[in-house]
Amino acid sequence: MLKTLRAKLLFFFLFATLLPLLFVGYITFQSQKIETNQQLQQTMYTMADNLAISIEEIVNERMADVTILANNTILRDSTATREEIREELRIFVSAHSIYYGALFVNPEGVVSVDLDNTIVGTDVTDRLWYQQATNQNGIYFSDIFYSDVIHQPAIVLASVVKGEDGEALGVVSAIFDVNALWERLAHYSKQQKSHGLEGYAFLVNGRGDIIAHPNENLILSYNYLEQNDLTSDMFDGLVQNRNLFHSKSNDMIQTFSRIAKAPGFDNEWYLSISVPNERMNSPIKELILKYLVLFGCVVLITSIGVIKLSSYIVKPLQKLVFATSDFAFGKKVYPLAPDAYHEVDTLTRTFNMMTRRLVEREKSHRKSTLILETTDNGVLAFQQSSQRVTTFNRQCEQLFGLAKEQALGATLDQVIEQNGAFKTFIDCSKLSDVLRNQDFNKKYEFECYLGGQKRIFFASVSTLPKLNNEEELEDVLLIFIDITDKRKIEQELIRSEKLQLVGQLAAGFAHEIRNPLTTIRGFMQIFHQSDATKDEHKVHYDVMIKEIDRVNSIIGELLQMANPKSGTSKTETNIGEVLTDIHTLYEPEANEQGIKMRLQVEPLPTVYLDRSKLHQVVMNLVKNGLEAIDGSGSLALSAYENTEREIIEIKVEDTGIGMNPQTMEKLGTPFFTTKETGTGLGLMTSFRIVEEIGGKLLVTSKEGVGTTFMIQLPLYELKMYR
Repeated sequence: MLKTLRAKLLFFFLFATLLPLLFVGYITFQSQKIETNQQLQQTMYTMADNLAISIEEIVNERMADVTILANNTILRDSTATREEIREELRIFVSAHSIYYGALFVNPEGVVSVDLDNTIVGTDVTDRLWYQQATNQNGIYFSDIFYSDVIHQPAIVLASVVKGEDGEALGVVSAIFDVNALWERLAHYSKQQKSHGLEGYAFLVNGRGDIIAHPNENLILSYNYLEQNDLTSDMFDGLVQNRNLFHSKSNDMIQTFSRIAKAPGFDNEWYLSISVPNERMNSPIKELILKYLVLFGCVVLITSIGVIKLSSYIVKPLQKLVFATSDFAFGKKVYPLAPDAYHEVDTLTRTFNMMTRRLVEREKSHRKSTLILETTDNGVLAFQQSSQRVTTFNRQCEQLFGLAKEQALGATLDQVIEQNGAFKTFIDCSKLSDVLRNQDFNKKYEFECYLGGQKRIFFASVSTLPKLNNEEELEDVLLIFIDITDKRKIEQELIRSEKLQLVGQLAAGFAHEIRNPLTTIRGFMQIFHQSDATKDEHKVHYDVMIKEIDRVNSIIGELLQMANPKSGTSKTETNIGEVLTDIHTLYEPEANEQGIKMRLQVEPLPTVYLDRSKLHQVVMNLVKNGLEAIDGSGSLALSAYENTEREIIEIKVEDTGIGMNPQTMEKLGTPFFTTKETGTGLGLMTSFRIVEEIGGKLLVTSKEGVGTTFMIQLPLYELKMYR
């Protein structure tokens, strides 16, 4: 504020011009306001008193009506019949249209006469009007209440009827139509509107209940004291001191006048004159409007002069201001020509130099941001003191499924609370230990389970100095990259190299072993068949021949592993038929072991591969699955086409003993087996055969739950007539 030359000039001239006007206007306004308020108050007091007197006249007239009725000679005649009394009551009601009806109660408190005979015989001793009339031994004027008989607000007037001897013969009662009372108030409201005041009058009783109001919905349903936070003492003070009250609930100015009590009328009634606050202040507003017009003219004339003067002074700076604004909003700004006076020319040349350097810096910043957002590395930075996140790149968004806007500005703890994946990552990275030990400039690997999958990350933790003080550290920078696929490829390469090495070794010595074994087996058969051999020795020869056959079988597996492509013959193959054959082959064996074997094969395209090799792999997996089930269990054999990835997936799922992570890491290693009589070559050969086909053999297992082997075969390599 007031930082520009134009604003300072405008303020000075307006201050010098308006200050005297404001001073004079304030004094005049205050005096006029006091005088106007006094006149309005006196007017409202007078109207309230006059209208209160009018209400008192209505009350006295009604009490006089009932007094006349109570002194009726027929009613005072103890020998009068009910019909005679009813006729007198009918005459009374007909003569006074402001009454709904009348009734006569005998000394026992039972209604003996009613105009329409609807409540004859009713005991009214518990009614307040009856009790008050008999207790006072005279007339009683009730407060306004809601009548269950006529279903609207009403007033009951009652009086004791005495005989010529002064003995009470009963009580006569009449129900007064309060509309007559409301009409008197409504007449006042119309008068107010005709004078343009838009005021109205209403009645309130001692409890604060509205008992008469132009808005009939408020009668007996609106408590004035409660709605205006007034106590009874506060309200009595308003009435006694004749103070004006501002009702904030409807923005009205109100004054109250007490309705005088009379014998038989003991109600606390208060008449209120209510005028809109806006109308009360209208004269003052008119005065304010006149002054505002005057002040506006002065301000307009002064402003025009100041604008002319300031434009002459600041015009050379205008171009520079516009150029600065455009540059701030990212618009392209061309160099400005220094064609003004010396001071502005110096500022212009400095501005041109500044914009050129800022543009170069912005280009560098955009390039850095682009690199940060497109890199495969996750980049997370946060303040060391408050741990508020300052950098959260796109790779972090994709990994944690969290929008950048939700992370930036939040603390690490807040992000951890709203995102489970981020919490798991931070816990696995041991970042809290790094921060606690101040172990920065650290590079390490860690494992983490995200989305139900094991992930391996390589992380680097370092610090960032403050921009204005490189010796003081401000942010902690965590850069990480997912190396899960890299580690899997490395493990596959290592395993493949192991298989090739074992294959080469197996090919070298398998042939050298097989020939001597063939000779030994031949001589063993001769000795076994010789008559000179004793029977007890033939048993030993049988065992030796079987063991030699077992060694030959192992050598055959070694040769197969050394050259899995040997004997490859690709043909049209229906994978469903292969699985059906294996299911048929092993189902009897599974049933004998109490194992339920299921087969589920979807319609699959015909592929081009070595049927016998695929048969060997699946059969080996099924055999291993059956051997892994101890007792009853199940083994599922299924195959389906994954159209999104364009692969065929074959699954062998068992509910066996499962494997721990250490065992799974060694799967496919030559001669590693968990079976007492196994060689570990069958599963290794299966891995090599699937790789030669161009597919993958995946394993998932959990101890005590079971194991799942999945063969993934690429359709684009195996479809017919490639």
